[in-house]
Amino acid sequence: MRRRHLIGYLFVLCLSLSTPPAGAVESTEGQITDLDQLLESVRQQQRSQRELNEQRESAFLADIDGQQARLDQAREAFKQSQVKNQPLLVSTQNNEEEILRLEKQLEDRLQSMGNIAGTFKEFSGDFAAVMSESMVTAQIPGRSEQMFQLGQTETHPTIEQIQALWLLLQEDMTESARVAKFDATVVATNGSEREMPVVRVGTFSMLSEDGFLRYVPATGELLTLSRQPVARYRTAAVNFINSESGLATVVIDPTRGGLLGMLGYTPGLSERIDQGGPIARIILSLGALGLLLTLWRTLSLSAVYLRVRKQIRDLDQPRGSNPLGRIMLAAGNAPNETDDILLLKIDEAILAEIPALERGTGLIKLLAATAPLLGLLGTVTGMIVTFQSISLFGTGDPKLMAGGISQALVTTVLGLVVAIPLLFGHSLVATLSRSLVQRMDEQSAGMLARTMERQGRS
Repeated sequence: MRRRHLIGYLFVLCLSLSTPPAGAVESTEGQITDLDQLLESVRQQQRSQRELNEQRESAFLADIDGQQARLDQAREAFKQSQVKNQPLLVSTQNNEEEILRLEKQLEDRLQSMGNIAGTFKEFSGDFAAVMSESMVTAQIPGRSEQMFQLGQTETHPTIEQIQALWLLLQEDMTESARVAKFDATVVATNGSEREMPVVRVGTFSMLSEDGFLRYVPATGELLTLSRQPVARYRTAAVNFINSESGLATVVIDPTRGGLLGMLGYTPGLSERIDQGGPIARIILSLGALGLLLTLWRTLSLSAVYLRVRKQIRDLDQPRGSNPLGRIMLAAGNAPNETDDILLLKIDEAILAEIPALERGTGLIKLLAATAPLLGLLGTVTGMIVTFQSISLFGTGDPKLMAGGISQALVTTVLGLVVAIPLLFGHSLVATLSRSLVQRMDEQSAGMLARTMERQGRS
């Protein structure tokens, strides 16, 4: 029983694996009921399969010559295609090499363009900062916006942008070597605005009738310096503006306003005197008094000297308007006196005239000696103030010590400046007075000799 079941399973398996021949029709009239029928069925299927394989083999063998012909034909076509495609292959290889060369060239150019872009952006940024502070921008204000747009370029710059930067650079170079005159709005020191002619000397100085100007890049305004340099610089600036042709002298500032600003804040004479404090004013007051006294005594002694010289030319007519005439009149009032008495009267008259001739000389000398002492006093006072500042604030900020040092130096200078001319004035006045006294002594001795000669003859 088990054997029959096993045979049945094998039969079913063979039926599932076998391929029925083409055109074969499976009999369904009855089912296989025994092993003989199964065996016969398997044999029949094998014969059918063998016949089918023989038919296929015969068809394949019959077509093998055709396949060989087709193979030869395909080989021939392949050879012809190779011959035909050989130039195309060479061209393809050349194209690949050309593509590699062009890609290399493109890479180099892109790298070069990258360097150009970086250089362009860096240079445009630096030049924009320089141009914004340039005085040329006050004359051509639209350049800053154009330069700002060029500096904001993020991609590779175009030819037009490079040419625009080149034009701006060339324009700035050209204008920096030119003296230009144009009308602009100038802000005065009191805040008022006025349209007036302005002269720009390169990129160094800007001038107007009010003096030197300062360009403010942040606002684009032209401001009159709150403190102008000394008068000779302003006069030269005004003459330069008003000159129509020819050569003219003008002051330029290579730091574009820095030096002029420092010169403007240089203390003037009155400020220097204020730095010296009360002692400086005392020194100047004494100096003025001494100079006036010297001038007065010089003029007075000069007038006396001229009158004495006039009297010497006319000794026969003594006049009381000069010391020599008064001495002669005093001697003439005692014609019958002895020689000793006459000599005493002449000496008395000379002694009476000497105080008037030497009046003020000692005071001038005193003032000349006092001025340096007052300067020394101011020096000591200024150093005391300096040391007080150091004790309170330390030495961190030199400006805190500048007041005391300025007072010390200014008073010293003023004391010497006052003393030197007063010494010369004292020497001049003393020389004139001694000269007059000597002249009177000479003339008195001569007059006494003539009087004694007349009395001896008589």
